[in-house]
Amino acid sequence: MKRYIIKILIFFLLLVLIDRGVGYMLSYMSDHARGGYIGHHNYIVNDSRDDVLVFGSSRAIHHYNTPMMQDSLGLTCYNCGQDGEGIVLFYAWWQLISQRYHPQLVIYEVTPGYDLMAGDSNRLSGWLKGLYDREPVQRICDDIDPTERYKMMSLLYRYNSKFHQILIDYFHPVHTMDRGFLPVDSELDPLAVKTDDQQAAAAARQVMLDSLKLSYFDAMLDGAGDTRFVFVCSPSWYGTQDPELAALKSLATRHGVPVLDYSASPAYVHQDRYFYDGYHLNARGADRFTRTLIADLRRLHLVAPK
Repeated sequence: MKRYIIKILIFFLLLVLIDRGVGYMLSYMSDHARGGYIGHHNYIVNDSRDDVLVFGSSRAIHHYNTPMMQDSLGLTCYNCGQDGEGIVLFYAWWQLISQRYHPQLVIYEVTPGYDLMAGDSNRLSGWLKGLYDREPVQRICDDIDPTERYKMMSLLYRYNSKFHQILIDYFHPVHTMDRGFLPVDSELDPLAVKTDDQQAAAAARQVMLDSLKLSYFDAMLDGAGDTRFVFVCSPSWYGTQDPELAALKSLATRHGVPVLDYSASPAYVHQDRYFYDGYHLNARGADRFTRTLIADLRRLHLVAPK
């Protein structure tokens, strides 16, 4: 019996040693990534001091041509967009960024599923787990799931969903971004979109807002300091307007934040040449949209060149 207990203890000791050893290795590789998404994130949370930042999901990273914005506005601009992410990630990043400095302007591309609605599958972003030891991140993770504090005791757990990405970005990054912007050079296949189905789904969808997500927007705007915010809904091929945006517009009104809604702009609706799928602009569409946005930022006096 005693020998059996010793074997069990040795087994668990080995698990701990493996967890710590591999976990520290992944932490080092993540911190020293040569580029790609990991390098992109490291720049955002540790080094960025740009005048204009863009937050939001894949619609942000593919729609906002930040090199064009930078050249036109005379301000440094960086696109912080990330595929499949919303306010949970960007509120945490904002907390870390604002400890270091306050940009002149934050442009927030709103995607209702990730930013406003309840029930999405990734309320807790996997990109935050590796930052758990930094206090604002720890508090946000615990807000969303109180059991995270126990799971985070495992270093492997913190990186388990990003193991492959860490290896790629440490040894040979694949994604090359220009000031965070990642254009897509392809055009829409008209057979891949169904107008009637999309419009019917939007009309029938029950609005189920996530109070925690809305509270993060409130907290972010309350702590904006000298930074100005603008909410933007960039174009979609379908041209439908999400009913959840009413809650965001109400929140924006309370905080005096402008909302620029291009989601149903006739310049883009059903214009195949500007999209690579029903929700995302291609490189041509991103360039046209960015030029329009720049003009509107100037019209609203939201930016002031140095």
